[in-house]
Amino acid sequence: MLNDQRLPSWTEHDRLAALRSYRVLDTPPEPAFDDLVQLAARACQTPVALISLIDEHRQWFKAEVGLGVRETPLDRSICLSAMLQPGLTVVPDLTGDSRFDHNPLVAGEPRLRFYAGAVLRTPDGMPLGALCVLDHVPRDLTEEQASSLTMLARQVMSQLELRREIAERDERLQAARQIEQRQALLVRELHHRVKNTLAMVQGLVGSTGRSTDSFEQFYRSVSNRIAALAKTHNLLTEDYWQTASLREIALNELKPFAESRVPRFMLIGPPVELAADLAVPVGMALHELTTNAVRYGALSVPTGYVQLRWSVNKVEGGRELHLEWREQGGPPVTEPQHQGFGSMLLQRVLPMQCNATVEVHHDRAGLRFCMNAPLIEQRLVPAY
Repeated sequence: MLNDQRLPSWTEHDRLAALRSYRVLDTPPEPAFDDLVQLAARACQTPVALISLIDEHRQWFKAEVGLGVRETPLDRSICLSAMLQPGLTVVPDLTGDSRFDHNPLVAGEPRLRFYAGAVLRTPDGMPLGALCVLDHVPRDLTEEQASSLTMLARQVMSQLELRREIAERDERLQAARQIEQRQALLVRELHHRVKNTLAMVQGLVGSTGRSTDSFEQFYRSVSNRIAALAKTHNLLTEDYWQTASLREIALNELKPFAESRVPRFMLIGPPVELAADLAVPVGMALHELTTNAVRYGALSVPTGYVQLRWSVNKVEGGRELHLEWREQGGPPVTEPQHQGFGSMLLQRVLPMQCNATVEVHHDRAGLRFCMNAPLIEQRLVPAY
């Protein structure tokens, strides 16, 4: 029996990591490995042959013939000692070796007597286990049999390497397919968003044109509305066009009033992420409400302020966003004489585009806007 007392150049942690990198433990039988143990048994003329892989607390057999089990505890492993040797380990009589004579497989059934094992070593030199043959009577290997067992062990490692390369290739292909799918979904979502955005821009240009008296006023109103639309889109693109924070959307509009010594607005509500189909119209609605408040409402005077409150409620079929905009301390409010883009957005676009229910109350103490809209629960683009 060969013996080498040199310390290994690897750690057990690294060895186990290398073993697991082959993704072979606990996999079903495979013909390529079954054929190799059959060849080993035939070449060495033994009743038992095993491809034994040494795990943390067990030895597991990728293929076996003549033993009838797929794994044993490490205290029954002969290959554990054999794999620490540099090449082929041969034990002519296991009962005559103090390391193995008390092994349950030697002292009891199936009363193994002969062992020969060729170490299974990675290209980096780490041992994974052994290709071994066993017999019930003491004996030895011929030079030709020893050579055959060593060559077959190299073939086992070649099969393990091939198996790992195929698994890694399949993983790369799957990752490429997922990226492709994600890109296709992003393109579809982008197309959808651009279509909706162009429709909204077209609507705001037309409505703004009908409600303004000069080109300068028209230009300023359209520019401000497109800028508000762009702010919401910026939040969405930061998350691959999926969601935007409702609080961030509101702050985009009310931020100019955040540094006032006197509080001008209050945001009350839990963290809520809005899908693009809801975030864009809600962002535009908050822009119109803020613009109206600055021109005619609570934010047009130093004493006025706005409270924006929202909550998420469970309803049949999912969740619903409840949002309420309330102005206080501003000039007395009266019913508008004509419907501009802001009113159309609040009362027509939100119900049509978001399936929302909307209420606008022109209370004398201040404008009050309420909206209930279903939340989109499923992200269009997967998060892998």
